[in-house]
Amino acid sequence: MIRTLHSRVRLGGHHRLIASVSAPSPLTAGASSNDSASSSTNFKQLSPQSLSYHPTTQPSRSFWSSSSSSQDDEINSNTTTIPSSLLPAPPLTPSNISATSLLSNSTIESLQSLPEIKSALDTLYSTTTANTTSIQQVHTNLQRARDILQSLPELYSATYLISMDLYALQGRYDLALESLARYNHHSLQQQQTKGKNKHQQSQLQFLKAKMYLLSGQFTHALSEYEDLLDIMEQRIQHQMKNQQKSQVSRGVSVIDGAATLTGVGLTKLFLMLHHDQPDVDAATTTTNEIMEAIETSTEMLLESRRDALNSPQHATLALDLGIAASISLTNLGIVHCTLLNNKVKSIELWKQGLDTLDNLLGDAMNMATIIPRHKFLWMESLRARLHCDIACLLLGLEEEQQDDDGELKMKKQLEEETLKHASEAAKKGLDIYDELINGAKILRSENDGGSDDTTQDEKPTNNNDDDDDDDKKEWERILKEEVKKKQESADEDKPPEVAALSQLWIDYHRCESARALGLVAHCYAQAGAAVTSEGLFQSAMDASASYPMGQSLRNSSNSNVVVAAPDDNGKGIALSSPNLGLIARDVRVWYAMLCNNWEKRKGDADRLLADAQRIDEEMIFQGYSALTEEERKNKKKTKRISGMLSSLWLFNPIDFVRK
Repeated sequence: MIRTLHSRVRLGGHHRLIASVSAPSPLTAGASSNDSASSSTNFKQLSPQSLSYHPTTQPSRSFWSSSSSSQDDEINSNTTTIPSSLLPAPPLTPSNISATSLLSNSTIESLQSLPEIKSALDTLYSTTTANTTSIQQVHTNLQRARDILQSLPELYSATYLISMDLYALQGRYDLALESLARYNHHSLQQQQTKGKNKHQQSQLQFLKAKMYLLSGQFTHALSEYEDLLDIMEQRIQHQMKNQQKSQVSRGVSVIDGAATLTGVGLTKLFLMLHHDQPDVDAATTTTNEIMEAIETSTEMLLESRRDALNSPQHATLALDLGIAASISLTNLGIVHCTLLNNKVKSIELWKQGLDTLDNLLGDAMNMATIIPRHKFLWMESLRARLHCDIACLLLGLEEEQQDDDGELKMKKQLEEETLKHASEAAKKGLDIYDELINGAKILRSENDGGSDDTTQDEKPTNNNDDDDDDDKKEWERILKEEVKKKQESADEDKPPEVAALSQLWIDYHRCESARALGLVAHCYAQAGAAVTSEGLFQSAMDASASYPMGQSLRNSSNSNVVVAAPDDNGKGIALSSPNLGLIARDVRVWYAMLCNNWEKRKGDADRLLADAQRIDEEMIFQGYSALTEEERKNKKKTKRISGMLSSLWLFNPIDFVRK
């Protein structure tokens, strides 16, 4: 039976758990009980929220442990986490699914021996844009591969994970969920996996819940996340029994617990936004549950990260916890803005998120830790998103401004200081996206024979920040040395030291940069530079409609199917990500606000608003966009879901799998 909105968050309550980072990360191999016991004495005790029913006796750190026991959670060799995967790293984004990341290298090698499978993996993970195989042909190839692999059940079932990722990339989450169900069915039929692979099943349930949320099926998503909480409670009961017998077993990792809490909180947030509460008390209760879930997740991650920093051997775990904490701070700020209208608190939390990301770089240098390239890009995309959130709130764009006739209008002239801070935040976000798309500026200027002066001129300077300047120069020196090593390695035909990145990293960041472009454009409009503003808005619209397997506005239909004009080269507005859909909609709404402030531009404004309406109705899933049928018919006074929700991130433990 599906639980109601008012079911309690079971990771809250009076008693507290001791978070443990005294063992290796859950993403690495487990440690012996002796190692765990010897290292646990070197850590201070933490206090993330505990499960509600745990007894008066304070449990050990292993409750939120990252250690593992082969007897408790045996991971099948088919799905073992391997540091260097044969597949390029998938983009780590709010809409990332990447179930194929669970496959081992041996499975991937076997599957790639079939051309039909290789074409599907190339579509998912290609490092170039040269893949011309149509998505329909890829699905046909996969079905042909299944006919060949029927006598090999492990490989046969693995093809459904590939189908799941392909359908998710298209935004066809109904078919992706069906592929997941088929995979589970065939996997359970294999005698060697019965009663095993609890870790894998947990990861797949996280992905299932996320796909429910992305497709607007929030009640189903909430049910999945609360089921995950039930499983965690059972594991903690098992942990306590083993502790009484002086046995060591795997606890519940901090990231798993935080991801589950985040899922509970965000699904309840969407349910609340979509359904009117019966009374004030019910709304208050739901708001408190949402806040408690996200706050507990944030607290767990921040405190556990501080504990991990006490030991250099847990540097990688500290990095993962810091990234997850910055995501949780982003979500918490949006909840404060959306539900409580507390803009000051939201900006405070987002600045804390930026500080957390800054500290990750300093901690990595102090602990002599190399941050993997895909995680560094992940951190930078989070940083850009936080800057954009701050700018959006300062500009007052979290809500639409309509006059008495229902027309969108730009807010009255902002105070000079407010506009200055908003402009700085928007520009920082845009600069980061520029580097994510085109590479580091210092390397580009060097390759072009230029100097770094232009880079410095584009950023605000402070003569009092000499230490920061020294750190920056040191990082630039390290970066240049690493690039030089890679170039020398490539010249010697040596295998690359790091895995390649999927081309979709750049494609996603290019689409997401539309938000930063739109915010900078709005700043110019506020400053009276309407012509410059319009040029930036045009660039923002182009960027928002540049996603592969996107949908063209000119050819959109009432179904979430890939339909693109031939001259668009298969690109358009992303179908797989409501986050990118909200950004594409918002830049058109903001552009319309500019046109409404100009004489003889009302026709352009109406066209832009019509496009925004079509994105809401057809490209952002109807359950996600929260428009009722009556609101859809009323073209002038539509209640759009806030564009601030484009920054929400429902992270999964699988996002942290790669090293």
